[in-house]
Amino acid sequence: MVTSTVVDASGVGPGGITRVLTEVVRCWPAGERMRIVAAPAGWQPPADTAAEVTVAGTQRDGRIGTIAEATRTLREVTGGDAGPGTRVLSLSPSLAVRGSRLPVTTIVHDLAFRLWPDGLSASVRQYRKLSYSTAIGRSERLLCVSARTRHDLLGLYGVPYEKTTVWHPGSDLAVTPGVLPGPVAAVHDRGGRYLVVPGHAAHKGVELAVEALADLPGHHLVVLTGGRPVDAFLRAAAASPAADRVIFLDRLSDAEYAATVAGAAAFVMPSHFEGYGLPAAEALRLGTPTVISPDPALLEATGGAAARMTTWSGAALVDALRQLTDRPPVTAAEPGGRSWRAATAHLHALLSGGAPAVAARL
Repeated sequence: MVTSTVVDASGVGPGGITRVLTEVVRCWPAGERMRIVAAPAGWQPPADTAAEVTVAGTQRDGRIGTIAEATRTLREVTGGDAGPGTRVLSLSPSLAVRGSRLPVTTIVHDLAFRLWPDGLSASVRQYRKLSYSTAIGRSERLLCVSARTRHDLLGLYGVPYEKTTVWHPGSDLAVTPGVLPGPVAAVHDRGGRYLVVPGHAAHKGVELAVEALADLPGHHLVVLTGGRPVDAFLRAAAASPAADRVIFLDRLSDAEYAATVAGAAAFVMPSHFEGYGLPAAEALRLGTPTVISPDPALLEATGGAAARMTTWSGAALVDALRQLTDRPPVTAAEPGGRSWRAATAHLHALLSGGAPAVAARL
């Protein structure tokens, strides 16, 4: 039985992996100890966690400083005083795991830097190449967030299936939807309808949603940038005949995010590539009709509950949106994905060595 878990968060950046950190800590078993190494700046353990959580340093001084400090901290906290039953969990491939004196389990979310490197600088690609190689070589076990990512590890790195396991994240949100952001509230108050699309990375396919918008005169398009707008998407929107109906939002609070997605006519993910597709599963959990691209990970994440585009094109997105009118509404009894409590219980069992490859969706 695992009684103490050291969590390496040095590879956690803004976005979905931060949510993984927060929800896993929130749902970790009562009374067990967790030590978070290199937590994202400003991150705090959720107040309702039942575990004994301590933060051993935060990310600072850029990537080099963060990795150096996390490596030293891991070496210290996994030394002779770590105690029996201590395990190390790295939430994303990181060079810092070289400092661990104990076996490491690493979560692998995707291999986008190899399969969809568009928009990534040469330095980022080189760092991820080194961090993934290090994590693969240093980890005792690799947890893949989808069967697609597990397959990619086999194909690109030759990692045998015996070393990998599929672990699906949760999809429920631990907040009540709050107030709509101003620009979205203005559309809503006029009786308008809007679509929501994630747009914080080049592979998200926002240009396809912009293309489709020209054939959807009754809708606005709300782009969630996470505070990181993509220049190519800004240019595509500016050049569109529907430019006045595209809204780019800055980073939202969890409550604003939930309100924006829950109030949408549809949530769309025309992504060119995904390792899993957590936002689509979250949208279904909120009861929002959802459209996905042909990407296999998105089909896995949504379990067939989303309308699927047949090709990567604006026309295919419009056709998929029309399919939604023939589908029964998503209900709480048929949510996307599984709960974070179920996902965390599965993760805990995997670290304890007593779980099946894929646990039930609850």
